[in-house]
Amino acid sequence: MTIEAHGIAAELPHGWSGRIFRLTGGGATLHAGTFAVALDDSSFGDASTGAIPAGGSFLALTEYLPGAGLEPGVGLFAPRRIPRPLDPTSFSSRKLAHARPGQSATQHFFTASRRPFCLYVVIAAAPSRADRRPQLDSLNRVLTSIRIGPVRA
Repeated sequence: MTIEAHGIAAELPHGWSGRIFRLTGGGATLHAGTFAVALDDSSFGDASTGAIPAGGSFLALTEYLPGAGLEPGVGLFAPRRIPRPLDPTSFSSRKLAHARPGQSATQHFFTASRRPFCLYVVIAAAPSRADRRPQLDSLNRVLTSIRIGPVRA
C-alpha cells in the first residue's frame, strides 16, 4: 500500500499501517508500523510506541520547520539521506523517547529536499534473536521506499 501526503510518500508492506499528517504549527510526519498505529498521536508516536506488540516495529519521520537557528543541511541536520540499511548496533533503550521494557530505538537527523527531518525507529523485543533480522529487513524496505519532495505551496 502506498501512502502519500505533504510531499512524502512511502510503500508499506502487507500487514503494516501508516499515515502522513501535519500537526498545527508543525511540519509533516510519517508514522508507520507493523501494527495499527494510533490515529491521534504525537509527532514521535507516544501512543503508538506504547502499543507495539512483541516483535513489532514503528517508525516516525518528523519534519522540523526551519527558523530560530535551525537551518536545513547544517549542524545536526547536515546528513543528506535516511540511513539505509539500519545499523542493528545503533538501537538502544537509552534512545527511547519514553523508556518501555523490551523496546529499543535509534534516531537520525538529516535534510532531504531542503527539509530537515528526524527519523525515529522503535522495535519491540522479538521472541528470538533470529526474529530480529526480518524485523530490520522489513523496516529497511519501508525506508528504501520513502520519497521526500520539496514543500508545495
